[in-house]
Amino acid sequence: MAVFLKVFYMFTNPTKIALACAGIFATIGPTHAQTKPSEFNPVVVSASRFEEINSEIPALITVITKQEIKESGVNSIPEALMQIGNLNVRNLNGGQLGVGAVVDMRGFGASARDNTLILLDGQRLNPLDSGSVRWESIPLSSIERIEILNGSGSVQYGDKAVGGVVNIITRSDKVNPSSIEATAGSFGTFATSGSYASKIDSTKLNVNFSAANNDGWRDNSQVRQGSLRANATHYINQKDKVFIDSLFSSQSYGTPGGVLGQVGQGNPKAAKFNNVGDKNVTNGTAVTLGMVQSISSREMIEGEVSYKDSGATQYTPSLTDKTTIYDKWSFDFTPRYKKSWGAIGDSVLGFDYSQAMGSFVTNTGNIQKANITNRSYYLTHKLPLTTQLDLLGGFRRQTQDAVAYDYKSSTGHSNASKTQSANASDLALNYQYGASQQHKVFAKINNSYRFANIDEYWGMTYDSFAPYAGHRVFSGILKPQKNNTLELGGDWAIANQQRFGLTIYQIDSTNEIRYNTDTDENINSADIRRYGVVANAQLKISDAWSMSPKVALQTAKYTAGAFDGQEVALVPKVTSSLGIFYKPKSNVSYSTYLNYVGSQRYDGDQNNTLNKMPSFTTVDLSASYKYGSWESSLSLKNIFDKRYANYGGYGFVTLPGGGSGYSYYYYPSDPRSIFLTTRYIFK
Repeated sequence: MAVFLKVFYMFTNPTKIALACAGIFATIGPTHAQTKPSEFNPVVVSASRFEEINSEIPALITVITKQEIKESGVNSIPEALMQIGNLNVRNLNGGQLGVGAVVDMRGFGASARDNTLILLDGQRLNPLDSGSVRWESIPLSSIERIEILNGSGSVQYGDKAVGGVVNIITRSDKVNPSSIEATAGSFGTFATSGSYASKIDSTKLNVNFSAANNDGWRDNSQVRQGSLRANATHYINQKDKVFIDSLFSSQSYGTPGGVLGQVGQGNPKAAKFNNVGDKNVTNGTAVTLGMVQSISSREMIEGEVSYKDSGATQYTPSLTDKTTIYDKWSFDFTPRYKKSWGAIGDSVLGFDYSQAMGSFVTNTGNIQKANITNRSYYLTHKLPLTTQLDLLGGFRRQTQDAVAYDYKSSTGHSNASKTQSANASDLALNYQYGASQQHKVFAKINNSYRFANIDEYWGMTYDSFAPYAGHRVFSGILKPQKNNTLELGGDWAIANQQRFGLTIYQIDSTNEIRYNTDTDENINSADIRRYGVVANAQLKISDAWSMSPKVALQTAKYTAGAFDGQEVALVPKVTSSLGIFYKPKSNVSYSTYLNYVGSQRYDGDQNNTLNKMPSFTTVDLSASYKYGSWESSLSLKNIFDKRYANYGGYGFVTLPGGGSGYSYYYYPSDPRSIFLTTRYIFK
């Protein structure tokens, strides 16, 4: 740790930076003026919102390819992020379809859903409330690749891009072959999906659909879902285009609740007694219009206008509020301009505008709703210091107008409004070297932020006569969370056969927005420090064998307040994955994924006095075979039938018989399962 802090002290001292960089750059190697894309140095868009070569970006970026998704046998995007990307993914509902899954990058624990930004082709998927990302709205067959940006993207994307950014890319100028596939497997799983693509003159059309049923391993964990997505792109010339995306998704799923006790205790299959019959039904639509327009050989404009609407009904038979209706909509306008200045570098200037509304209405007449308006502008610039060394900087300012309305049939109504602003900034050095400049080392200082989601304006209160019937209580609009990050890293490709990436970071958070389990309120907490290392590699062992090890080491602790020195709950110190691949023939492939998640504290254990959730390791196998226009794959998941959970807590819960008290609880994950997929490709 002492060495780590010394490195960051050096990084914050400009004189030491200059001396260190001069020494490093003098010994690394020859100068190469041109950067070229390759398998290990791909074109990505997540870092600047314009296409760039990976080695030009001062961040560790992982790309999950379409081929990796197909050959791994995953059934959902969250499963791909966990298994292939080594991201910490938690799921309260279990199941292979990823319902309600939350991605945690860099150890934010229970508040992870609002500190990792999820994008679809650069457009936000994180909802404005505490709801989950609508993963089912994106058919797996439509995905070209998934870009994982480790570290903050707040200058480029603003709110919630604190721990990292996951950008799911579906748009492509290629016309992929049309296909149809079906999957059948454990727990009554049956899924089908398909894609259609064609190009007529200068217009390309893509249509993707998916539908899936799953009875669930646990009681009351059934899922029924479907989605339809259509995209039309008209090419004006080789660079310029206009496009329209539209999608519709529908989902119905049961919520089995937690199991009382520590992990491994109780009956993991049974739904909690007061969750029997609970169900959520959701529908969503979205439309995006976009354009890419080159003004000159050195200037380009891109932008989108999008509208999303989502409605959900929650059925909870055991509560007084038996039916709750959620309604959400958002409008976004995201233009941006890129200018190349030649020898003095490239600039990006952008403006993001959004309006959104969310409401919460119960059958008893209680109403809570909020309206949010966001206005942001940002500027980034990349200045070449030499043919290999770039200085990159950026700034964003976001202003949010929030209005909240709270009405209860018993106490009347109250209103609140607040206008707040937050800033994000980046300053980085990025050095490229080697053949085609495929290697990079970087150092970066970043300031990021997040605003409270609208559900975080409310806390909970419980009646003594019916403690399980909690009610939402308005507690105010919180201050924005602020984060300062220091980071060093690199990415190296060796002889186009091996690749290795590494980043080491420290994040200091102030006014972090968290839920206080002692008071059942959302608060701006005392300061928290996070530090860790993320490393990954792609290793070619022979013509047939390859492997992909990944590891993340992380620690999160309070550095002030009542819990000074205590660990943050739900933050495993280690997550790792190892993918082993064997391809003896061009049409046959085998893969094995080993995923490990270390022990972690139960949510609510702020004093660090309780037992820990145990670590776990899962092993998944997959085999795929191609024959003509047919492809088939067989997947065995959790082959050693490990009984585990990645989310659990300790707190005030309802007990059988109508009583209440404090207890451990956890949400079990699925046991061993098997799935068979067959795909036909129209050539």
